[in-house]
Parts: sequence; C-alpha cells; structure tokens
Amino acid sequence: MNTSHKQDRRSVGREKSSGLSTFKKFTVVAVVGIAAAVSVMSASSNSKMAYITDGEETFTVTTSSSDTFDIIEKAGIRLGLGDEAVVTEESSERIDINIVRAFPVRVLSDGGTTLVDVTGGTVSDALELAGVEVTANDFVTPSVSEELENNMEISVVRGVKMYLDFAEKREMIYVPEGKVGAALEFAGCELSELDDSEIDLDAFVEEGMTVNVNKVMKRTTVADEKIRPTIVEEMTDALPLGETRVKQEGKDGTVEVTYKEKYINGVLEEKEEISREVIIKPVDRIVLVGTKIQEAKTAEIESGMKIDSENGVFADFGTSSPKDPEASAADREVSEDNVSSQPESSVNSVAGYTYSKIIVGTCTAYTELDGITATGTLPKVGTVAVDPNVIPYGTRLYICSADGSFVYGYAVAEDTGTACMAGDIIVDLYMESEEACEAFGRQELMIYVLD
Repeated sequence: MNTSHKQDRRSVGREKSSGLSTFKKFTVVAVVGIAAAVSVMSASSNSKMAYITDGEETFTVTTSSSDTFDIIEKAGIRLGLGDEAVVTEESSERIDINIVRAFPVRVLSDGGTTLVDVTGGTVSDALELAGVEVTANDFVTPSVSEELENNMEISVVRGVKMYLDFAEKREMIYVPEGKVGAALEFAGCELSELDDSEIDLDAFVEEGMTVNVNKVMKRTTVADEKIRPTIVEEMTDALPLGETRVKQEGKDGTVEVTYKEKYINGVLEEKEEISREVIIKPVDRIVLVGTKIQEAKTAEIESGMKIDSENGVFADFGTSSPKDPEASAADREVSEDNVSSQPESSVNSVAGYTYSKIIVGTCTAYTELDGITATGTLPKVGTVAVDPNVIPYGTRLYICSADGSFVYGYAVAEDTGTACMAGDIIVDLYMESEEACEAFGRQELMIYVLD
C-alpha cells in the first residue's frame, strides 16, 4: 500500500523537571534506569530497516520510528516545499520510501503569471492548483490533458465571441482575444480584393462584434480520371477491303490529376491543374483492317482526293464538297492526269508516303489570329495539336477520312491540344478561319503516322 506525505512544520513540546528530594531523585533515577533498559530492549526488538530513494541516490537507516518524516530526517535528507515522500512498501522489518521532488510550472493567464510547484499530473491539475478557471471556449496551450514537465509554460487565452457575415450568411465563432486581423486568420478568412477596405485589422476583438468579409478558401484536390484507349489499325491483306477484326480489346487507363482550387464564399472561382501522373496505362485497341482493294480505290487514297463517281471529278483538298459539275473539260483532264501520275498502291503507303501505323479517332479543328505553337512555330494549315505523350512533337502525319470524303493531307504535330491531353480527341487540325472550323465540327478520321 502506497502512502504519500508532504513536507510541513511540526513542533515538539518539552517539560521541565521540578525540584525533588535526594531520595526521590535516587528513586526516580533507579526507576528511570530500569525503564531505559526495558526501552532499549523494546526498541531493539521493534527496529526495522528503512530504504529511501531520492532520485538516483539510495539511503539506508535503521529506525524504530513509524513517522515517515522522522525517518527521512534521520537519513539526513532535506525536503523542499511541495516535495512528496511516498511509502511504497512497509512491514515490521522494512519500510521503502520514495521521494518525489517538486518542479516549477508557470501559468500565464489574464495578463499575469502564477508559479506553482508540482510533482506530476496534467495541465488541468496545474490550472486548478494555480486557481485559474477555463471554459470550453478558451484556448489552452498545451492542451489540458498534456502531462506536466519541469519549467513548463501554460498559456491561457480567453475566447471571444465574434460574428462573421459573408455571402448573406452569418457564422458565430470563438476566437482568441487579440486583434481582428489575427482573429480572421484564425477563422480561416483570407482577405481578398473583394473585401471591405474599411476593416480595421489592428483593432481589438470585442465580445459579440460583427465583421463583414468574403470568405476565401484554398485547397488541393486529387481526382482520378480515365484515359481512353487509342485505336490502332493494322493493315493486313488477309482480310478483304472494308472488313475489320478486333485483334486486341482496349482498356481504359487512369491518370491521377492534382488541382489547386480557390473558393470565395463557398463558390469555386479558380481551378488550376498542377500535376498529373499516370497510374494505369491504357491498353490500345488494335483493329485489323483488310487491304484487298480495287485499283481505282488505291488511286483515290494515294492521290489524297475523292473521285465523284457520277461526275468523274475530284473533291477539293480539305473539303467534302465535289467540284462544280460544270467545270471545264480541261480541268477534268488535268485532274485525271494527277491521278494517273500517282505511284502504284502498296500496303504501307498513302499519297506517296510510307507509314508505320494508323490511328483512328475523333478530330476537331481550331484557328488563331495571333500566337505561336508549343514548339515555337507559327500555326498554319498542316499544323496539328496533339497529346505529345501519344503523338510526339515533330511526328509527320497524313490525315483523311476512311471513305475519302475529307482529306486534310500532310501535317506535322507542332502544338498541344487541351482536349487531346484530356483524352477527348486524338488530333486538333489547324484551319484558316472560324467558319472552316465550324463546318468541320467533329469527325472520325484516319491518322497515318508516316515514316
């Protein structure tokens, strides 16, 4: 059983002896002598060993006293104010005493400092010992449950009720007493250019005061977005022209995109992408495309033009409209000469270029009056925007529709397309006017990657 004793003052009274006759003195001496002998024998039989621990030091004394402080005093140990002596074990033959030394703790509150000596406990115990009362709205540092340490400093800041008005809403909060600027920062209100310039940030917060602000909040969000698979066509003469067969099913990939967002009064005002990391790479969808085509169709593809079967004329470059049926015979002869002069068809050639693969996907169009591309060139017809992770900058391309109704022709990947980076489209085609872009719209095209 543990027993704790704290150091206090004690007084011992002494009696003075009165005058006695010689006989009586002798008698008393004799009696006292007998009593002393009995007392010595009794003390000897009642003595026990006391083991005292004081920090890293240990003391041992023999004693017949049951008073803890007498035992400590006999061992020559001095106790300070607030020190404790704890009896950890006691029997008729032994007593173990552990001395716990007090240490100082400072409590700062209400503009003053209180010094208390403690032997342990929590911040809450020190506040109680210092006579400082706190409420749930006050701010105590360290927290009330923190264990006390030597020379610890405890700060108590009183909470003040304040109202924040923003976006036709009112919010009541408790903030540490002090200046308005610090209180708004504590409340997470970052002042913006929209805020009332009359707010006195150096004024002191008063109980129940109201401040009108625009509440600004910034946060970073992470979202997983899909990466659509790329459709890759492999030409094969094992299939007839126009017939396709899936060689490999495509799978969506996943990209982790990190955004920096800014809210004003709870409304998202700014969203900026700061990084993206591919978590799962997409798997290409591979489609086998038959190459057994007629000679006339070969000439149509390699010339980069469309043959009008009814009028025997060719569609213009970059448009799906055939030439005027009333065109002159001389014009027709020139066009026919161009077709005949094209090289013979081969499996890996288009419009006189050899290619390594074909990508089939959605394309859009864009135009700019002024500006430069991501590679530092001036945009022109033949410039296309891409996702450089899919189609690297500088890649030479030939672009047309599968049926030849639209031919963009030779192109170079020189710019970055926002929609391409998002995986919505494959290529963004540069055109000379907004009207041309609107006329083109969105189309599924064949993108030949040239050697």
